[in-house]
Amino acid sequence: MTCLDTFVRLNAVSVTIFLSFSVQGGYCELMISPAGPKQVNSIAGSNVTLAVSFSGAPDPAVAWFMGHLPVVTWTINSTTPPDIAENIRKVVKLELNGSLTFVNVTLGYTNNYTVEMTKPGMSKAALTFTLEVFERPSGNPVCFVQLVMNSSLQYHCEWPGGTPQAQLSFPAFSNTSSGAGSFSVTVNASDHLNGKAVTCIADHPAGQNKCNITANSPIDFLPAVSSTVDAQDRLVVTITCVSEASPKAVVSWTKGSEALTSGAVYQISNDTTQLQIPNYNISNILLYNYTCTCRNPLGSQMREIQLEGPSISNSSLFPNKDRTSVTLTWEIPPTSVVTGFDVQMIGPDLMKNLSNGIQARGSSNTYRSILQTSGSARSANISTLNPHQTYQFRIIPKARMMEGAPSMAHRVGPKANGLSGPAIAGIAAGIPCSLLFLLLLLGGLISLYVYYCKRKSQQTRYPKTRAVEQAITTRSATAPGQLLTGGLKSPPDYNRFQQTPSEKSMPLPTFVPPPPVRVATTV
Repeated sequence: MTCLDTFVRLNAVSVTIFLSFSVQGGYCELMISPAGPKQVNSIAGSNVTLAVSFSGAPDPAVAWFMGHLPVVTWTINSTTPPDIAENIRKVVKLELNGSLTFVNVTLGYTNNYTVEMTKPGMSKAALTFTLEVFERPSGNPVCFVQLVMNSSLQYHCEWPGGTPQAQLSFPAFSNTSSGAGSFSVTVNASDHLNGKAVTCIADHPAGQNKCNITANSPIDFLPAVSSTVDAQDRLVVTITCVSEASPKAVVSWTKGSEALTSGAVYQISNDTTQLQIPNYNISNILLYNYTCTCRNPLGSQMREIQLEGPSISNSSLFPNKDRTSVTLTWEIPPTSVVTGFDVQMIGPDLMKNLSNGIQARGSSNTYRSILQTSGSARSANISTLNPHQTYQFRIIPKARMMEGAPSMAHRVGPKANGLSGPAIAGIAAGIPCSLLFLLLLLGGLISLYVYYCKRKSQQTRYPKTRAVEQAITTRSATAPGQLLTGGLKSPPDYNRFQQTPSEKSMPLPTFVPPPPVRVATTV
């Protein structure tokens, strides 16, 4: 064997060994890398995946651990399904590339998860993820402000529940203090807080939320008065004073200049908004003025209540189409003391359904009670009226045994065959209006006529010559008994040619013809 043959054989062996190691060297290191974030946050009830990718060897064996407990094992691309613990099969699923997916994940799956991949003849590869499952607090944050020590305001915010609890804060008061789930800040009341909206910020991994609260001084209000009769047959008058305010206003009561407290004579409700005045005699209740004052640290409002006896401020009657029933409605003054109403009627008795048919009983010309209602009632329905008869109704307000002035009388009767009541009223109202219109029209015509006459008298007059004026003057100066000249011209007045310049400007003398000569004939 020559040296050349030996060299060729050694080169062939070297190439074979080199190629063998080169091919195996592609798989000598198995590597795992995350295909997403290693810190994974998820909301309870959602789906989440711990995504991975690998390189360095085909079809490695995969094992996932929750802490130190095995979760699932499998060989990638194996026909054998993944081995998953029975108690988590409904939640955990292994993807074809080795990623771990949680379906409808719950809070209990918050933990560290480690994935390990192995291949015979290679080193093991591992990677750890952290999964944190959050639960959002239910609903929305709630804010309110309340009174503390009668002079301070406590702003409160709460958003309970959730995992973890939401962090609450009031940035308008402090950027450093906060609380979990519930948080309050107490501040001194001041005018700049009156009507100012303050925001509570609620931070949670599931998202941020907020709520607003505005502190307000009491606003103007109207007291309400109601009356009842208690078990001891006493008249009990209740006055209610409620003013919208935040924080809620505290109400104080006075009678004249006397401060009232809850006791045997007067009863004040726990929230101080109601005052009850019991008495057997309504006159004793009506003697005094009562005052309620609604107050919180930002301001106050006061109202004086002068109670008045039973009265009706307004009433109406509405008949149905057939006039067989009517509805009476009424109102009372806000501070009127009323425990009931008595509905009275003039007219035939209401029709009754008797065994032999519907009949009408006798009529009456005086008011009589037909219905009694409670003090809270504001309407009454009266049916079974005879549509061919006429009725009158009125309402009597009552405070225990005391009766007030009756309401106005309301009449209902058969429909008129001619013009209706509103039509007659319209005609009656239209007659004076028509007369007034005619007078205005006549005055306008007279004014127009006077204006026309004035314009006519102010028309332009053209100047006339002296000859025309002389002719007019001569004719008007001739007496009716004088004889005319018969159209003969009078001799000229030669003296006018000898006048001075100053005389020439004077009017010419009127020519007077000589008297007629009477001629006598001698026979």
